[in-house]
Amino acid sequence: MSVEPRGERLRIVVLGASGFLGSSMARHLADQGHEVIAYWRQPKPDIANLPNVTSLVGDLRDTWVLGRAFQGADIVYHFASSTYPSRFYFDPGSEYSEALQPLLVMMETARQHQVRKIVFPSSGGTVYANIETPRTEDSPADPRSPYAVFKLAAEQLLHHAARQGHFSVDVFRLGNPYGLGQRARPGQGVVPHWLDALHKREPIVIFGDGSAERDYVYIDDVCRMMTISCCDIDQSGTYNVGTGVPTSLRKLASLLQELTRDELRIEYVQNRISDIASIALCPDRILSRMPGFAFTPLRQGLRKTLEQHGLRCGE
Repeated sequence: MSVEPRGERLRIVVLGASGFLGSSMARHLADQGHEVIAYWRQPKPDIANLPNVTSLVGDLRDTWVLGRAFQGADIVYHFASSTYPSRFYFDPGSEYSEALQPLLVMMETARQHQVRKIVFPSSGGTVYANIETPRTEDSPADPRSPYAVFKLAAEQLLHHAARQGHFSVDVFRLGNPYGLGQRARPGQGVVPHWLDALHKREPIVIFGDGSAERDYVYIDDVCRMMTISCCDIDQSGTYNVGTGVPTSLRKLASLLQELTRDELRIEYVQNRISDIASIALCPDRILSRMPGFAFTPLRQGLRKTLEQHGLRCGE
């Protein structure tokens, strides 16, 4: 059994607690015994009714409600976002405003209420330069899309605030999380899009020739790794959250076909200019904080996800 960091019971605000990452993290933190404030625009009953969870409805720009949530909070996990990668290309001005303004409001509100730490999920799949994998946290950055530029800018704004002594900051550069509760959103997450296609008996779409490699990490592993923020609260850090193992789209499709024992129909479309050929994230820094941690194998994680989505598995 892997070792997971544990500490004192904390008051933790999860912004965007109805989304894939937010709801998963809120559930995990509540299960760990922390006091969780689920902050959202639309409550999610299966999270709101959990022990240790309090629901608070509000918008990130509503400083009065946000201040209520932050009162006495030790940590804020910032998963709230109404942006997604592909939309930055169509209306970048609005997207940057939608992304950066709430972040700055949140940071100032956290400072005023003496929140000790902010946790921010960045994008390990987009912020790094197109170099050989696996990337470490010290690998050069070269954001190739407006979405990646925002993620890197948000990292720098948060770290600047930490250097000013406002709060500590943990940045987690995520690979490609997948699992139960992930919705098919434009430009995000190949797994939910493919599962949606399987449900509808439609072809799965592959950009390029299928050789593009990504680092797929099961959502339970993501949550377990992000709990290190609950220890050493006053310390800041940047961590990769990935397995270090690149998996091609062709290999991913092959695994799905083996698990479902169903012939997949594949539609190949032109590659996107922002796509990087191969991404894998070296997890050594975060694993040094979690002795004995073991990743969920991709086949096992996909099988769990398929079963949770009601798709039959042949194994």
